[in-house]
Amino acid sequence: MEGVHESEPSSVYHAHDAQVNPAAVAEVVALGGGAARMFALVQEWGDEGEPVMREVVAYGMELPGGRAMTVSPSGSGLGCWRTPQSACRRLASDLVWLL
Repeated sequence: MEGVHESEPSSVYHAHDAQVNPAAVAEVVALGGGAARMFALVQEWGDEGEPVMREVVAYGMELPGGRAMTVSPSGSGLGCWRTPQSACRRLASDLVWLL
């Protein structure tokens, strides 16, 4: 087709790329004011004498300024919070920091 050209290579780093570019990571962290941190909110329950049951009720990200965002494992529930700790209290769960 006339006038149709292939697009230029993307400068976006995709998860399937073989290597992480440390300089690019450092630049993004500097531009964003710090690195975001990932966490999970986990609820525990069970009757005495029975095994403790655990369930992830949300996955979250703490933004560089301290605020947090969460999403339910099904993707149907979203939340915006002052801090990860406030999400933890509100959802009656334990805060587990991920890598």
